[in-house]
Amino acid sequence: MRALPYFVNNLAPGLRSSWIRYSDRVRVGEFMRDNENLVRLGPEDSVPPASPDSPTPCAVVLTSDGVLLGAIEQSESAPRALDAMNPGPQTIRPDMTPRLAAQLLASNPYLIVTTAMGNYLGRYLASQAQ
Repeated sequence: MRALPYFVNNLAPGLRSSWIRYSDRVRVGEFMRDNENLVRLGPEDSVPPASPDSPTPCAVVLTSDGVLLGAIEQSESAPRALDAMNPGPQTIRPDMTPRLAAQLLASNPYLIVTTAMGNYLGRYLASQAQ
């Protein structure tokens, strides 16, 4: 019985998707932002200087297919984005509830929203938590 949530969330994603649609719950995907001012870099790109009012993170590092590799939280002087990025930023899926996201935001200044395959969709900030 304790393995049921693991099974539903990881091994039977179709069941999970159906339940989310059926329950009509509020999802993080409805509140996330994909701001144009958030810089998208490739792993070999140079890190641009961040302005004092830059968002957190100031940039995301993506593959050519849009898969998230990491986030640059501060503008560091590094020759490549790959060297300056945090390779393990906290990610969530767009179908997570705001209540669960708020629990994660207690220890993270932002959350990055990705698909199950790691494709970048946007970010979710503490100011968006409900």
